[in-house]
Amino acid sequence: MKIVGFGDSFVYGSELQNNDDGDKSWVAQCAEKLGAHYETTSVPGCGNDNISMQILTYFANNSKENTLAVINWTWGARYDFFVSGKEQWTTLGLSCVPSKLAPLVGLEQAEKVLEFYNTYAGKSILWDRWRSLQTIYTTQQFLKLHNISSVQTYMDANLWDTQWHAPDYIRTLQDLTKEPLQTFEGESFLDWSYTNGFEVTEIGLHPLEEAHKAACELWVDIYKQSLNKYN
Repeated sequence: MKIVGFGDSFVYGSELQNNDDGDKSWVAQCAEKLGAHYETTSVPGCGNDNISMQILTYFANNSKENTLAVINWTWGARYDFFVSGKEQWTTLGLSCVPSKLAPLVGLEQAEKVLEFYNTYAGKSILWDRWRSLQTIYTTQQFLKLHNISSVQTYMDANLWDTQWHAPDYIRTLQDLTKEPLQTFEGESFLDWSYTNGFEVTEIGLHPLEEAHKAACELWVDIYKQSLNKYN
């Protein structure tokens, strides 16, 4: 049996001690408890497009049998885009600064790209939802088509809020993607960590050891049931 973690820094376990290969996260701890092999393709700071790429790439090159995909979808305000000439993907988001983009496009161009993001792309909830929900739906259908067991959570509940910026085409996607999603007792991993008083880093906003240990206890039986369903 195998468990594979897909997502961003929260699945990877960023800022956990001695976690160079992502084996200290709550997902990895669950795998250890269940005697399952663990891998992660998670990329700290990535967007939902990148997470979808992780999943499609992994299962294009690895067996789909006896494998549980643990997926934590990230914030819709993160934009993954391809830098022509560098042949490399990168991500724009609230944590992106010119020095992060400068090695790829140069400082002057990095400042222009970030100006566009901060003025337009990063301020459009409608745009965030349209991109992310399409990506999530496509990936969910791939998992369903190939009978791949998954447990899916998310960081950005705003993607499924219907009060504002939710025309019919968005509501349709919200309805199509919501059913497979689960939560940390009604919250995202980060909010759940705050609610329970677990230590979270101030700059990176990453839950630390106590939170990941508690998250393992929360999910381990659910992961076991999901693995047994397809075993």
